[in-house]
Amino acid sequence: MREQAIVVKTTGKIAVVRIQKHPECEGCKMCAFKAGQSIVKIKAKNVAGAKAGDTVIVQAEKDNRLLASFIVYILPVLFAGAGAAVGFLALKDQLWAALCCVAGLVPGFAAVFLLDKWAARSRGFGMEVVEICPNEVSENPENQEEKSDGNGI
Repeated sequence: MREQAIVVKTTGKIAVVRIQKHPECEGCKMCAFKAGQSIVKIKAKNVAGAKAGDTVIVQAEKDNRLLASFIVYILPVLFAGAGAAVGFLALKDQLWAALCCVAGLVPGFAAVFLLDKWAARSRGFGMEVVEICPNEVSENPENQEEKSDGNGI
């Protein structure tokens, strides 16, 4: 994902950027727009050396959507399945298997939480500023009228 953003502030090698929501953002969820929110501020690694007020291009540092999906969706299911297998094989009862399945979700979600904290600390799923956009210089509208055809039309 590459997106245009505006740098709000910088601290060292980190920039806080403001991203405007587009219709394509509905399926991505990378920037974590909340319901009803059209602007989000995120931290990004400032590899391009942008300054506050700059218009920049940000992109995901690594395309780890498959790994992130595995961690969030599959890991808890694997823990729940392991809990169900232990409950059924060790206790030979379906009720205990179901209870162990639910109990297996607890360490599954704990693992997701811990892996998310680790990824946030290591910036494994973060964003980075990759390019500073050139400033567009807009001409004075009065000058454009004079250049059009001389009639002011």
